Formats: sequence, structure tokens, C-alpha cells
Amino acid sequence: MDLVLNKSFLKVQQLSGASLSTFMASISISTLVFALEVLIFLVIRKRLPDIYPPLPEASKTALRDWKKSVVKTFLRLDRNDGHFDRYFLRRYIRTLIIIFLPASLIITPVLLPLNYVHGKSAALGVSGLDTLGWSNVGLDHSDRFWVHLLFSLLFIAHVCWIVWSELAYYVAVRQSSPHAALRTVLIDSIPEDWLTKRELAAQLEVFPGEITAISFNRNFSPLSHLVARRERLARSLEVAETHYIRKAFKAGIKKPGRRPSIRRDLMRPPPPSQNLRGLLAWTKFGKVDTIVLYRDELRKVNEEIENSRATPERFPQLPSAFITFENPLAAHMVCQAVIHTKSGYMTPRILPLSVHDVVWDNICIPWWNRYIRTVVSNVLIATTALLCIIPAAFAGLLSQIIYITYAVTWLSWINDLLLWSLGLLQGVLPPTILIVFVKGYSTVLEYLVRKQGMSSRSSISLKIQDLYFCFLFVQTTLVVSLSAGITTITNEIGSGISLAATLAKNLPKASNYFLSYVLLQALSASASSILRIDCLIGKFILAPILDKTVTRKMERIRHQDVQWGTFVPFYTNLSCIGFLYAIITPIILLLQVLILAVFWVTYSNSSVLLTERDNGGLFYPNALKHLLIGLYVMEVSLVALFLLIRDSRGNAKCVGQACFVALAAVLTAVYHYLLCKAFNPLLTFSPTALKDTLIVDPTPQSFLHHTALDSSSAIRLPHEDGGISSKEVREIREELRGVAVSDEDATLNESGNIRLRTKSMCDLG
Repeated sequence: MDLVLNKSFLKVQQLSGASLSTFMASISISTLVFALEVLIFLVIRKRLPDIYPPLPEASKTALRDWKKSVVKTFLRLDRNDGHFDRYFLRRYIRTLIIIFLPASLIITPVLLPLNYVHGKSAALGVSGLDTLGWSNVGLDHSDRFWVHLLFSLLFIAHVCWIVWSELAYYVAVRQSSPHAALRTVLIDSIPEDWLTKRELAAQLEVFPGEITAISFNRNFSPLSHLVARRERLARSLEVAETHYIRKAFKAGIKKPGRRPSIRRDLMRPPPPSQNLRGLLAWTKFGKVDTIVLYRDELRKVNEEIENSRATPERFPQLPSAFITFENPLAAHMVCQAVIHTKSGYMTPRILPLSVHDVVWDNICIPWWNRYIRTVVSNVLIATTALLCIIPAAFAGLLSQIIYITYAVTWLSWINDLLLWSLGLLQGVLPPTILIVFVKGYSTVLEYLVRKQGMSSRSSISLKIQDLYFCFLFVQTTLVVSLSAGITTITNEIGSGISLAATLAKNLPKASNYFLSYVLLQALSASASSILRIDCLIGKFILAPILDKTVTRKMERIRHQDVQWGTFVPFYTNLSCIGFLYAIITPIILLLQVLILAVFWVTYSNSSVLLTERDNGGLFYPNALKHLLIGLYVMEVSLVALFLLIRDSRGNAKCVGQACFVALAAVLTAVYHYLLCKAFNPLLTFSPTALKDTLIVDPTPQSFLHHTALDSSSAIRLPHEDGGISSKEVREIREELRGVAVSDEDATLNESGNIRLRTKSMCDLG
């Protein structure tokens, strides 16, 4: 019996805090997955150029010089490809490295031995990685916390200086970019008495320069529905034509000019009307040639679209307009001025970045409808976030499960688990649970924000970025920290030990969970970005089942735009975790540098950032300001921890340090106010001082017209040498005027499967 108790006590000592087995389990699993995915990437990357196209910088550098290239690019990051989003994402990671690298070289080597030497040791319940952290400082060595105070103040000042410098740099880059010279303003909720060009121009003539164009938007919803129907018919016709060509090819029809004996697919035409008479008549119809039916329907819809486009004035006018100014400064002044005497009118006013930045379905929403949508959406977002507290708290509890076993007797069987299995339970499973729920929430968040009625995709992305970062930081950092910290003190409070002393000793143990979380998140995200698992699944699993046409295959390999609103907060949250525990557990600074270096190498040699749309790096200043939230929480935590420090006689010993950090928090708030006051007006709009340096594009901007007015449809067929595809292309061109058709993008191989040509893949990449 005594032997069993001794073994149990030994296991508890080994697993107190974040045991080495827990930490090593996290490292082992994360490293194994990372190494496996990188190995697969190195083996297959040259065989799949459609998934792994070379970056512009990488194409100019030999493979043997990639290390030198990565270091050189880090030291001098040039904006040489003209893509602001890609450039500022890499610059953001570089900025985070500049924040954490000096801290890891100065703070970590000093605080680790300071925390470890003459520490509390296992006799007082501190072992494993906790011996390197805040909670291990000896009871009679509280004067060492002056060093913690000094480094915390230096770290706060360092972060504030970096954020200010980077915001100043962003403003300078933006003011020298084409985005500073945007001349077209989208204004919604125009009052009824201003819905003429003369009246609207009269209200805006107070701004400098002339108005070169005013284009009132119209409700093109019926036309948009026709365009969508034409696209569906084109895809259906493409499926039918492709199926027919493949059947003819497999049957051995090789001679051009000969009408194939292969029968086309038949289908029953749609009912002429939805009433009872129409349905009864429809049952008497026989089946007709599918291809002929789709061609006829497509021709009719195409004629309706052309007739509608010829008379756009018959569509109802909306209280919304694009106004183009000769002087770009006038456009920026319009967005900042108060124009109407009543609230809600002439708002919002935005500067669309491009035709793809306009959400056409939202420009016809009244201002009061937009307010209702926003309120309902925000309530649903908050409710969903509250529901996610349960899995987040559960992950925190699970990360400290060994402590719960002494408060919940029916969980005592966990004490009999092997060290490695308990390490997996505490170190790998909690972060995995959290990652799954966070991914699900991001999908819901994107949908709800898009329903709020904003007219600009860039504005939607910024709103998602704000909300998603708040969710990540609250759920994956604060909730997990509290739940993990509370579990470690349950037994000691029951033993009558002082609550303050217990909190001071055990609350820092919550940081050990994040050692596992940071490693698992960083390595898995980096490897997934390199390997592009989603693209591989689509190409080898989904594509053979779902992609039966050339267009579907081309859409499959087309690079999707990065959703910056959910992409960037991931790195901001990891950095805020580093801020929060930089002084409490300084070893996390080394991990931050390591994972950020991995991210830097990843995005220097990955195609994940090759996107078509460019929002001008608007996420960058947002992300920099989000970092200050991490500083605030760090300061509040340090104030509380300093106040909870007790010596061996139970006396408070660090009140002075707590006062200094509280003063630093106040100064940080003042700094934050001055930062926003200085830079917020410059992040979106151009100052009048740039009147002589703005680059004005004399060409008219194409997004003055609804996309339904000029969108087109294309039909792509696979080419085969027997002449069947060429014959079908000629027939479609003769029957469907204005519809692009081609068989040059893909061919049929010997098995009758569609293979895209290299040129088409390069164009998409």
C-alpha cells in the first residue's frame, strides 16, 4: 500500500504544472506532423505546378541559395511585386520577429536562471517547466521581482516604439501608392430630392475641382438573376457536351466530318408553366436532346440579357451613386465631411478599391435596414461567442486534468495512466479541441458579417478582423487561462491555504498550456500552408468525383483569395499570448521567435499568398493596434501578480512593482490615444499636403457600372483529335452569338479523362 502511495505521489510531482511529458508530447506530435508534411511537399512540389507555382522572388533564385535569399529578404524587405496585401503580411511577420528577437536575447537568458536558482522546487509544488517561470521564485527572494519589473517596462516601451514606427511607415507607403489617388466615391442613402445629377452636383460643388461623372445605381436584380441563370445553363450545357464528346471518344469515333452514331443524352423539357394545366401538359411531352434543349434555353436567356442591357434606364433607380472627381483630394474630403442635416442620409461614403471591392447586392439597402441587420448580426455573433466559452473552458480544464482528479473522485483512474498518455491528454488534445471550434466560429462569423449590408468587401474584411481577433483573444487566451489556472488551485483552497498565496503560486501555470498551443498551432499552420492540404484533397479526392468539365477543373486549381479578416488575427493572437507570458514564462519568447521564423520561411517559399485581389494592406494598421490589447492584459496581469507576491511570513513584498506597472498601463492608454489621434485620419484618407504628388489615373474607373451589365459567360470543351469537339464548338458559335466557346484549354487523354493544358494552368496560377 505504501509503495502504491509513493508511486502516486511521485507521479503527481512529475506532472505538477506542465510536466515535461506533456510538453514533450506536444513537441513530438507537432514536429512529426510538420516534418511529414514538409517531406511530402518536397517530393511532390515539382510534379504539381498548378498547386505549387513558384513565387516571383523564388523564380529568380536558385534552390541552393534559398537560405541566403530568405535572410537577405528579411534584412531588406522590398515591395517589388506591387501586391500590397502580400507585402504587408510578410512585413507583419517580420515586425513580430523584430519585437520578440531582442526580448528573447535579453530577457530570457536573465530571467530563466533568476527564476530557477534557489527556487521553490518540488517541495513546494513547483516542478517541470514551472521551475523556469515566475511561480518558482523563492519566498525569501522577492527582491528579484525588481528585475522582472525592469524587463516588463523595457518590453512595453519596445513594443510601443515598434508599433508607432510601423504605422508611420505604412502611412508613408500608402500616400505614395495609387490607393491615395482614388477619385470615385460610393454614396448610399441619398435623399429623394437629391436624386438628380444637377441637384447632387450642386450639393458637392463646394469641394475642390470638378465632378467628372455621376452614375446613379439601379436595381439590376432581375438582370443579375438572368446572368446567374445563363451561367447555370452554360455549365449544364458544358456538362452535356463534355459527356457526349467523351462517349464518342471512348467509342472510337476518330474520323472528322463523320456524324457520330453515339446518341446524345435525353431529358424532359421543363414545364411551360407552374399551374395545373401546364403540369398536365408537361406529362405528355416526350424527351428531347439535352444539348439542343440547353442551347435553345441559353439562346433565349442571352437575348433577354442583351435586350435588358440595351435599355438600363427601365430598371428602378436606387438612392445610391458613384461620383468621380477630377481632384482626388475632393473624393477624400467628401468621405470625411458632414453633408446632410438628417442622420442616416448620405451615408456610408466609401472609396471602393476596385470593381471586385463593391458588394453590388448591398448598395440598394436602406440605411435603417442596414442598422437592423447590423444589430441582429452582432447579437448572433455575441451569442455564438458565448456558446464557444464552454469548449474553450473545457480545453483549459483538460490541460490541467491532473489537478481535477483530486477534487473529482471518479476521475482518479487518470492517475494510473502512463506518462506519455497523460502527456497526450494534457498537451495535445486541448489545443486540438480549441482549433476545431475556432475554425467553426470563423465560418459563422464571416457569414454573419457579410449579412450586415456593408457595400465594400475591404470594409467587411476589416470588421471580421476586429471581431475575430476579439474572439480569439478572449476565448483561446483569457478563458483558457482562467479555467486552467482555477483547476490548479481547487485542492489547495480546500486545504485552507491562503487564496492570495495560492493564486500567486498557481495562476502562472496556465501559461504552460500555451506552450503546447503555440507549438501545435504554429507548426501545423506552417506545414498546412506549405503543403496546401485543401488543394490536394480537392485535386485527388473531390475533383475525380465532382469535376466533370473543363471549367470545374479550372476553378478547382484557381488560387483563392486569402480571407485576411480571419488570416491575420491568428498571428496577432499568438503574439499577444507571447506578450502576456513574456515575463511570467520567458521561455515562450524563444518559442515565439522560432515559430515566427518558421512562418517567415513558409511565406517566402509558399504560393498561399498569391492572390488576385489587393486591398492595399488595410489589415496591417489594424493588426498593429490589436497588439496593444495584448500589452494591456499583460500589464493588468503583472499588477495582480505583483500584489499577490508573499514572503515566507505572508507579507506583501511587491506593492512598489505593482504601482510601477499600473503607471505603465496608464501611460500605455495615453500612448494609445495619441497613436489613434495621430494616425487614424491618415490610414484611409489622403491629406491636402499631397495635392502636388498624387498619382492621378486619367482612365475612367470601370466599377461605375454594375457587373451584370458587362459580365459574360464562357463554354469550355475538351479537345480530341477526332474532330467531335471542333464540330461542337462551331455549332455553338453559330447558334449562340456572344457566348465565348473554346476547346483549347484541355484535352482528353487515352482513358477519356480531362487534362488541362500547361498554358491554361499557368494562366490561372
